[in-house]
Amino acid sequence: MEMERGNRLRGLSIILVLSALGGLNSIFVGYAGRLVSSLGLSFFAAPQLLAGFHVFWLVLAAMLVNMKGSATTTGALKGLIEAALFSHIGIFSFIVSFTEGFFVDVLLAVFKRRNAVSVYLAGGFSSASNLLVIQLFFLPPLPTLVVASAYFASFLSGLVFGSYLATRVFRGLPPIFRTFGGTQKAT
Repeated sequence: MEMERGNRLRGLSIILVLSALGGLNSIFVGYAGRLVSSLGLSFFAAPQLLAGFHVFWLVLAAMLVNMKGSATTTGALKGLIEAALFSHIGIFSFIVSFTEGFFVDVLLAVFKRRNAVSVYLAGGFSSASNLLVIQLFFLPPLPTLVVASAYFASFLSGLVFGSYLATRVFRGLPPIFRTFGGTQKAT
């Protein structure tokens, strides 16, 4: 009982730290995305090439803390921190981050195993999910090709900067960090 409680507390601590780091990082990534779009590149698709950096923290949390809802919780806290630090999308950063974390948790639950394919797909779809919120609240109807290219760019970014980078960091951590919350050995 005491060991289980200790694992939960360590898992919660990891979630808090990753949320704080992710929230701070996402402020800079969000403004970098706005800078990219102001350079005359596709105003909608180009910033999505950075979207995976938002998801990195959520995928890493899901890999490190094997508790249901760890990515969703990390996303919700990350979004609150972003909103408090004046994200470029304001309170909507909470909705975006919560949605991204939810997608990570759902996809990893659907696959039931944490292997390279499930982690990469979770990162890709999670990253692309931010566009659902952005389209719903911010954008007028756009041509299908523009929207499709933005979703593709975001998905690709989630694969590379979200999942691939998270798995590389996970593998580089000392074994003691890979055991919080009873985490299975992930790829």
